[in-house]
Amino acid sequence: MSTTKALEQIFDKLNGTTKWQLNFFIEIFELVYSIQGRFNFQNLTRYSELNESTFRRNFQKFFDWLNFNLHLIQLAGVNLDREVIAAIDCSFVSKSGKKTYGLDRFWSGCMNRTLKGLEVSLLCLVDVASRKAWALDLVQTPAGLSTQENTSKNTRIDFYVDQIKRCQDKLLKIKYFVADGFYAKTKVFAAMAQMQKHFITKLRPDANLRYLYKGPHINRRGRKQKYAGKVDFYDLRPWKYEGNLASHIEVYSVIANSPRYRVDLKIVMLLNTKTDKHILLACTDLELDAFKIIDYYRLRFKIEFLFRDAKQFTGLTQCQARSKEKLHFHFNLSLAAINMANYQMEQDSTINSMNTFKRLAYNNRFAEYLLIQLRPIAKINFNCPIVQNAIQLGRMWA
Repeated sequence: MSTTKALEQIFDKLNGTTKWQLNFFIEIFELVYSIQGRFNFQNLTRYSELNESTFRRNFQKFFDWLNFNLHLIQLAGVNLDREVIAAIDCSFVSKSGKKTYGLDRFWSGCMNRTLKGLEVSLLCLVDVASRKAWALDLVQTPAGLSTQENTSKNTRIDFYVDQIKRCQDKLLKIKYFVADGFYAKTKVFAAMAQMQKHFITKLRPDANLRYLYKGPHINRRGRKQKYAGKVDFYDLRPWKYEGNLASHIEVYSVIANSPRYRVDLKIVMLLNTKTDKHILLACTDLELDAFKIIDYYRLRFKIEFLFRDAKQFTGLTQCQARSKEKLHFHFNLSLAAINMANYQMEQDSTINSMNTFKRLAYNNRFAEYLLIQLRPIAKINFNCPIVQNAIQLGRMWA
């Protein structure tokens, strides 16, 4: 019932939706949690009164997933006026078929190499207070884009930047964007500056940086001195000691310039005193606290939990279709289902995992179907304690 009520509230705010579309979404959201096996068209028909062509036809239609997710996030109580950051990342989706849209070679983090398949790019919001991530916009990376940064051709980085810009009007109150070291590109820094946003990312341990010159300027003709030499990561005298993150992790910071990105950055070094190795984080906000930069970058990993749950529980990698429109609908439905499940789990504190949520959803659907079949010959109250105890079968307890 909570799924139905939530969908009704969201559809009231969406333009161009119909009653039939609402009923279809109620059915599909119940199915994505309650079916056993793969989340594809053939298996959906085994658990629903709708036929396969109905699912295929509706997956082909356009739907405004961006506004849907935004309304769902607001319904869950995430206030964008509070401390909320945005994170972006990609995930590899295994898929075969010569006619599949977007089929190309993409990087697979699990296999640690490029593989033939599909890739999806996700932009999510992370509530710093609750430390929970919410999927906002997901798009499929087209095939044939150049992987080289410095080229006149349209590149994958251009595609990721376009995704952020397309969501810009929904992110007016978001100040900080976080991404891993792959997104540390000149085009990304330029786009963030253009949108007047701050960007937090990871740099190479041997990144080319130079100190800003703070000494007196010699009275001579010509341009005043701006830089004071290359940053030496083994000489920490110019760095500011911020404190310890752990017993063997020391934190240092410095304001430096990056010749590659042509921007001044606040560099935060996490130095492991046991191994004498370090990690470099960079932020375009020169006044942001060093530990805040570390905390924001840590929260970036929350996006990986969205990918993990979508692949394990809502069939992100199990799409049966090959067309661009159906793949787009399937991928977005998978992530929106994670949002809806997180919203419902916040309403019911007894459900503490997606595994339990799906188990209860299946038990509920099976019990409802069984009682519908028995109703002409038996009178059973669905809300009676005996039936409710049976529905708890197989759930995980805290």
